[in-house]
Amino acid sequence: MLPLSDNLFLIQSSSAGEGKTRKMAKGLILCHQDGEFSRESAGFGLPVLKTKNQTIFPSLFSTTRHNAGSVETVYHLNRINTWQIAGIAAPALFSDFMEKIVNFYMDRPKFQSTGLTIRNTLFKFFKIQSTMNPGKSFGYCRILYQTKNLQLKISVKGQALKNPGRLILLNEVPGMDFTRMITCNKNGRKIFDGEDFLPWQTCAIETAVENPGLHVGFFLSLPENHTRSCFQVAAGREVGQDLNWAGLSLAAASDTFTYFVNFYQSGSKTSS
Repeated sequence: MLPLSDNLFLIQSSSAGEGKTRKMAKGLILCHQDGEFSRESAGFGLPVLKTKNQTIFPSLFSTTRHNAGSVETVYHLNRINTWQIAGIAAPALFSDFMEKIVNFYMDRPKFQSTGLTIRNTLFKFFKIQSTMNPGKSFGYCRILYQTKNLQLKISVKGQALKNPGRLILLNEVPGMDFTRMITCNKNGRKIFDGEDFLPWQTCAIETAVENPGLHVGFFLSLPENHTRSCFQVAAGREVGQDLNWAGLSLAAASDTFTYFVNFYQSGSKTSS
């Protein structure tokens, strides 16, 4: 357990979650005194590798506890998403098709709400399900997690990854609980609730994801010596058939970098 405040802390659990993500490793899971926020989400600081044709997810290789506020985890990037239709294994071409569909609507925010509704209907009618299964090894990624007050420092070392691909760090919580996105820019502060919080959109690093009931939220930041143009941040929320996540992803041009997850509570959002 890594403490954040008197009533917020982070844990690493191989059994946390539901749906297809139960068969992959998770990042750190946010916990409140009233419960654990895992569900189908990936947790905080979870590495995935995006290649041209597929997304590679991790399994847990090792975890080392350094002290009360620090833990180091090595992830093995060797899990792929496989599909079943009415209980029958779908061919590999179906996985490629689903990857193309995801890429299509990720680039078209105006279509996303409608697309998600269509997806949920088709998945329910044809009994389509997905699960994580072992696949080809794409190497290892080492993550050092350190907490201090309400901040989680995530140090990424992905030099042991194989093959070309884009390294993405996921920072997710359940979408049923965290239903609000808050953006801040030169035009002011905007709040997007429920269906207005789209499944996928690029955003500024100051964008926050919040549980409006508990007034608990989080946003990302970079060390002062990091150039923002080398990173791409996206926000998203999906709740539906086998989907229950909301969060922020960080894609980097390098395989070695550091970033922060800044948590806040009691309705007051402060920067690091």
